[in-house]
Amino acid sequence: MTTLTRWKIACALFAGLAGAATVRAHHATPSNKPAAAMTEARDGGIPQKFRRPLRITPEQAGISRQELVDRAISSKSLYELNQLTDKLGAMGDDSTVESLAPLLDDTRRGFPEATLGVYGVIATERAVEVLISRIKDERPSVRNAAVAALGVTQSAKAEQLLIEMSQHTGDNLQTQAISALGKLGGDRAIIILAKLGTDVDYNIASTAVSALGQISTPASEAQLKKLIDAPDTRIGAAAIQQIDNVDDELVEKLMAIVKGGDSNLVNAALSSIAKSHSPEALPILKEAALHGANNSRWIAVSAIGELNTPDAVKVLGEIMNTGDRQSANAAASALVSNGTPEARELLINAAMGDRAQFTGALGMLENLEGDDVDAALVVILKQGTNTDKRSALPRLLKSGNPEALTFATQLAMNGSRNEKYDAIRMLSSAGTPKAYDALLDVAGKSHGQSRTYALDYLSQNRPGDPAVAQLLTDSLFSGRREEAQSAAQSLGRMGTEDARQALISALTGKDKDLASAAASALGQVGMTDSVKSAMIAAARDNSAVKISVMQQLVQSGEPEGMAFAKEMLEGKDASAAQMAVYALSQQGTEESRKLLLKALDNKEASVRIAAVQQLGQQSDDASTDALIRLTRDEDASVRTTALSQLGQVGSDRAQAAVFDASRSGKPEERIAAISALQQMDDSKATQQLATLMRDADPNVASTAIYSSYNAGPEVDTVLTQIVSDPNANEQMKVAAASQLRSRGTDLDEATEKKINAIVGAGGGYGYGGGYNNQIYD
Repeated sequence: MTTLTRWKIACALFAGLAGAATVRAHHATPSNKPAAAMTEARDGGIPQKFRRPLRITPEQAGISRQELVDRAISSKSLYELNQLTDKLGAMGDDSTVESLAPLLDDTRRGFPEATLGVYGVIATERAVEVLISRIKDERPSVRNAAVAALGVTQSAKAEQLLIEMSQHTGDNLQTQAISALGKLGGDRAIIILAKLGTDVDYNIASTAVSALGQISTPASEAQLKKLIDAPDTRIGAAAIQQIDNVDDELVEKLMAIVKGGDSNLVNAALSSIAKSHSPEALPILKEAALHGANNSRWIAVSAIGELNTPDAVKVLGEIMNTGDRQSANAAASALVSNGTPEARELLINAAMGDRAQFTGALGMLENLEGDDVDAALVVILKQGTNTDKRSALPRLLKSGNPEALTFATQLAMNGSRNEKYDAIRMLSSAGTPKAYDALLDVAGKSHGQSRTYALDYLSQNRPGDPAVAQLLTDSLFSGRREEAQSAAQSLGRMGTEDARQALISALTGKDKDLASAAASALGQVGMTDSVKSAMIAAARDNSAVKISVMQQLVQSGEPEGMAFAKEMLEGKDASAAQMAVYALSQQGTEESRKLLLKALDNKEASVRIAAVQQLGQQSDDASTDALIRLTRDEDASVRTTALSQLGQVGSDRAQAAVFDASRSGKPEERIAAISALQQMDDSKATQQLATLMRDADPNVASTAIYSSYNAGPEVDTVLTQIVSDPNANEQMKVAAASQLRSRGTDLDEATEKKINAIVGAGGGYGYGGGYNNQIYD
């Protein structure tokens, strides 16, 4: 060893000692002490030492613990972090807990939760302490993850805390704690969960039953068997479903339940009987499948399928051939899953029989492989009904059967409308060269919707085929409007040079509708120089195309698009100006915002309203200032829209403007402000709405009353006062009484009598009250 090497080792040693001293100065020395384990289960379940997380050393794994931690800290995605969590948990200790702490406050979704899961597997005293501290985290998902991780620790401290939390009615973490107890297991958890399984709250009780099912020990199953008799049959059904060990005694009870007829319990019992593999299971399941309640038959059939015996296969065949549609379909599906030669033979025979469509057997043959299946489908294609032949086509087309190809082509050319569409779809789905060639032939010889439908599939599956592009070009200039417009969209989707040139030709033609469709389609192709030049030229020569061109150019961020939009905003065509407003609103650039603000000065109220609606979605000061200015617009509709948008903005200045309008001397401004007050989640807004209910102007007061159905409790007092006021307008009383009824307000007996006298017992006008929001003296 050289002097230099010894010097490097000494420096490293001193650095390590200094780092350790620094850590001790801030934290107690990690004990790495496992959290105290729960008492060993005494019910014949898995011993505690097998339930606790598995621990290995880094040396055993051949991995550096520090490298794992470093990689976790530097993870760029949740997927990357999740690749490390199992290893971090198995090899982690108190130092790992401390090192991973920054991830607990990571703002990326899922990172804190994944880290808490690691702590649950580490399961040291320190890890459990951190998990307990995070139960109070302000983030709901983190709190839930902490509780779930406590269940993994198998620690006594976690068990005690989870037991306490599981009994805190109304606590948002109660159900999570109950589920965590299911992971812990143990005698105490089983007792608590059994008690919670009888809770009147179905959500609590069902969660407890599910947790008992996770424990899966003789003691937990004994409690589940007791819960079968719970007053709430939904809980009884849940308990049945959680029991894995179905012994003879339970089979007898389940059979009695099936005969009892309660739908909740019967369906669960039928599914559970199949788990027993008792000789008595098949007869009772067969009886239920053939003669039971309609909603239980398919469940019984599925249960028979789970038996997976030769006798069960025979019964499934019988049900498929004699049962109702739902049972027969379920039996055919079960036979597909069985896959034995006997099951295949039954399915093939059913597919070739008179009940092929009724049972669904013919359609299910597509899930089976084999020459016997193909041979059966060929026979069906030759001898079956038209419906049967169509069901046989998909499989045969994919295998390249020439007879199927001929039949599908004839059907696409000469069948009924639905038959044509089905045949075209199946030719496309077959995915073979011959099927595509046949589809191309169909498209070339058809017209109207059949041609459109075929070309649409071809353009999606063979976008680079010149023959497809030529057919679409022919349709584009066919003179048939719908066919041409569909062809334009397909050419735009293809995006080839041939498609681009065809669309440019249509854009510069005399057909205005076709030119507009071509402009929209060219937006999908991409804004090349040639496309852009053609669009600009078309827009200058054809005013009807200018709107479509403007939209495409603005969407692509081209300055010419902005120029066209500005031109439309300054023009006399209000419809074009509105389209410019909508196009600009999608950009979000400084230039587009300036043009939107300019639209507020348009002479047409409809254009100003469109601009106001778009500016209301922005919260910058300039937009807010503009909206406030528009609350004093000469047009009532513009004022109303501006106030409504200010209510959505929600800033202090916006709300202040709404309050000012609600106190205005003009009744129409107060009415306009009411819709904005409705949208403000603020008690002051509700109070102002209540004040307006007593407004001197009856139209203002009635509008406020009819707008109060979602308001806070402050309005109930005023509504009650109006109902009880002997001097109040009778129509106003009706409005107030209707609102109190529709709001479901808890009223005293005297007020209830007054409301009944005004609108009748159980009367009112439904949600929101009233037929309109205007009342006149």
